[in-house]
Amino acid sequence: MAVRYFYGAFAVLLAGGILSAAELPDGRGKEILLRACVGCHKADAFLAYRHTQDEYSAIVVRMGQRGAPATTEELETIAAYLTKNFLKVDDPGKLNVNKATAKEIETALTLTRQEAESIVAYRDRHGPFRAVGDLYLIYGLDGTKIEAQKDKIGF
Repeated sequence: MAVRYFYGAFAVLLAGGILSAAELPDGRGKEILLRACVGCHKADAFLAYRHTQDEYSAIVVRMGQRGAPATTEELETIAAYLTKNFLKVDDPGKLNVNKATAKEIETALTLTRQEAESIVAYRDRHGPFRAVGDLYLIYGLDGTKIEAQKDKIGF
């Protein structure tokens, strides 16, 4: 119960913009992150990020290529810090449309086979979806069906 309260209180503080860079979780990588990343990103913005370990690794590599002032080892440390403290966790009550097969999408979202296949084809061509609104861009997909099922969709 205390853990649930802590995360709920953390979410309230985060949403209200009350947390600052000094309140980022302590740990190996925090100082490197602040030194190497805050030039381009607001320090408290890291509190809202939620990615998988692979996504964080890819992001920090990309930031290194763009000139982030950090060594390869420091970038790996930043990725490990972000993964430890801000890992994206799938909601078991939602269908992750970035991982689901066409058949799973068809069944879970009550779509036609063609609509489900168009979601997978679009995802394969354009990369992962980030928000429900991304699905509205798919030609031939009934937006009203997506709107009706949006609470069942995860990323």
